[in-house]
Amino acid sequence: MSVVVQRTRFAARNMVGIPRLRQHKAPHRRPILSILADVFSVLIGLTAMFSVHLVGDLPVAEAFVASVFVPALILYRRRVLRPDAIRIYVLMAGWLLNQILTDLYRGTARIDWIRGDAAIVFFAIDLMIAVMLMSGNDRRKLLFIGGFAIGSLLAFRFQPTELAEQAPWKFGLSGGVNLLVVLASTFFYNRRRYLTALFLLLGIAAVNLVQDYRSPVLLLLLTIGLTIPVIPEQIGPWRVLPPAGSRARVVVLMSIALLMTVSAIGLVKVLSSRGYLGEEAQAKNEEQAQFKGGLLIGGRPEILVSSRAVLSSPILGHGSWAKDYKYVNMLTDISVESGAERDADYEEEISGGLIPTHSHLMGAWVWAGILGAVFWGYIFWITGRAGLLVAVHHVPYSSLFMFLFIGQLWDTLFSPFGTSRRIFESIVIVIVLDLLREKGINFRPMQLLRRPTWRRHALRGYAPGISPSAHSNSNS
Repeated sequence: MSVVVQRTRFAARNMVGIPRLRQHKAPHRRPILSILADVFSVLIGLTAMFSVHLVGDLPVAEAFVASVFVPALILYRRRVLRPDAIRIYVLMAGWLLNQILTDLYRGTARIDWIRGDAAIVFFAIDLMIAVMLMSGNDRRKLLFIGGFAIGSLLAFRFQPTELAEQAPWKFGLSGGVNLLVVLASTFFYNRRRYLTALFLLLGIAAVNLVQDYRSPVLLLLLTIGLTIPVIPEQIGPWRVLPPAGSRARVVVLMSIALLMTVSAIGLVKVLSSRGYLGEEAQAKNEEQAQFKGGLLIGGRPEILVSSRAVLSSPILGHGSWAKDYKYVNMLTDISVESGAERDADYEEEISGGLIPTHSHLMGAWVWAGILGAVFWGYIFWITGRAGLLVAVHHVPYSSLFMFLFIGQLWDTLFSPFGTSRRIFESIVIVIVLDLLREKGINFRPMQLLRRPTWRRHALRGYAPGISPSAHSNSNS
C-alpha cells in the first residue's frame, strides 16, 4: 500500500500542465533602528560645523549626540566595549585626569577649567557614539562624511566665522569642497577608473594651490602617490613594481611619499616666487621660507614655542586655555629674527595671552601634561599603521581613507584641536580601528621587515586575513 501511495504522489508532482508554485523570498526590510541610525549619521554630519554658545562654543551635532548618548549606550553597550576602543578610552581618561590635576595645581580659572575638561569629555562621548553607530558600517561613515562636507558649505553660507570672511577658501569653502571631490574620486576608484580619480584629485589640488592653501596640496599629492596606480605593476612579462607586501614595496612607497612632499613644497616655492599665486602669497611664502626648517616650520612656528613650554613643565601642563605672555612674546621674537614683521602689542592683544601651540599633540601636552601627549601619540601611531596598510594593500575606499589618514597625521602635529574637529576625528578613529581590528586585518608594520610570506599575497589586493567581505556593511 505504501508503494502505491508513493507512486501516486510522484505522479501528482510531475503532472504536465500543472505549474509548480515558486517560492518568492520576502524583500529584506531593514530594522527601523538601522534607518534612524543612517538618518542620524547624516544629521550630525550636516550640523557639525554649526555651533551655539553656552559656556563656550558647542557644535549643534554634539548637542544631538549628547541627547542620544544614554539610549544608544543601552542599545549598543556591547559594541562600545570593543577591546581596541577600550584602549583609547583608557588613554583618554588618563588625559582627562592629567588635565584635572594640572588645573587644580595651577589654580586655573573656573571658566577655563570647565571648557578644558568639557572638550575632552565631549570628545569621549563623540567617540563612543561613533563606535556604536559606525563600527563595521561603511554606509554610515560615507553618509556622515558626505553630510559633513555639505554642512561645512552651509555653515560658511549661514554662519561664517571671522576667519572665513577674511580667507573664504581656506577657512570656509575648502574643507567641504575637498571632501566632496575626494568622495567622488573614491566612487571612480572603487570601479577601477583610476584615470578619472586621478584627474579629480589633481584638479582640486590645483585649485588649492591657486588659492595658496598649501597643506591640502600636500595631502592630495600624497593621496595620489600612495593609492592611485600611476605606475603599472608590470609591463608584459616584466614586473615594474615590487610585489605588494614586500620590503621593497614599502621602500618604494616611502620614496613616493618623500617625492610627493618635495614636489608639493617645490611647486609652492616656484609658483609663489614667480608671482603666479599673487603678491600676498609671494610675500608670505618668502617670509616663511626664512625660518629654520623652511616652509614647514615657517608655516607652523608655534611648535618652536610650544616645545619650550613643554620642556618647562613636561609632566603637569600649564592648565586649560593656558595663558602666558612670555611665550607670546617669544613667538614674536622668533618671527622677527627670521625676517618677519610683527607688532608685539598687536600680537599680545589678539592672542589674549594663550600659549601658541597650533597642534593637537603639543596643545594637549601644554594644557594637560604628558598623558595628553601619550593619547595623541597613540592616535598618531595607529593612524600611521592604517595608512601604511591602505598604501601597501588596496582596500575599498582607499583614496578617501588615505586622504583622511594623512589629514589626521597632519592635524595631530600641525593643527589646533578645534570644536568641529572632535566629532569628525571620532569617525576617522573608528575607520582606523575597523581597518586594524583583529578579526578583519591582522596587520603589523614590523612584519614587513621580517616575514617574506607576505609576498604570496602580492596580487590579491588585500592583506593576509582580509577579504572584501571584511569591509562590507556587517552592522545594520
